[in-house]
Amino acid sequence: MASKQMALLLKNKFFVIITLLCFVVLLSQCSNKDKNLSKETTQKDTATCSSKKINPNGDSELALLMRKMLQSSASLKEMIKQGKLPDKFPEEFLKIHTAKPTDSETKKASFDGFAANYLDNLNTLYHSPKEELTQNYNAVINSCVSCHSEHCPGPIKAIKKLTITK
Repeated sequence: MASKQMALLLKNKFFVIITLLCFVVLLSQCSNKDKNLSKETTQKDTATCSSKKINPNGDSELALLMRKMLQSSASLKEMIKQGKLPDKFPEEFLKIHTAKPTDSETKKASFDGFAANYLDNLNTLYHSPKEELTQNYNAVINSCVSCHSEHCPGPIKAIKKLTITK
């Protein structure tokens, strides 16, 4: 009888150990899922934060257009440094006069004059002879700095980095 009790006791211990092992494995799996979910949430929050750092008030039509202008200028800089002529005038930049700003106070009375100056300089650049590309490109960048000096100074540092120095 004692051997039967001993066998039953060993079976129970074995069952308890197996149950505990399964529980530990399941618990660790849940913990990994939480970590992965937490990592995904953190990545989404970081993306949202970095977008807010670029424009803490949200992405207005004008802000998005200005970002395209910045990207275009960076591409133009590299082309010009390689001695290549710019391709086609970016017609979408003509929307600068009508694009809605993040804050209506941003577009002061002088904004349209600055915008017209930018577009004139950009047009001149796109029709420049090769030997005047750098000078005309820098005139475009300077028109951006002038406008931002009065209307929205935040991006001036980034814009100035676009200047081509010889």
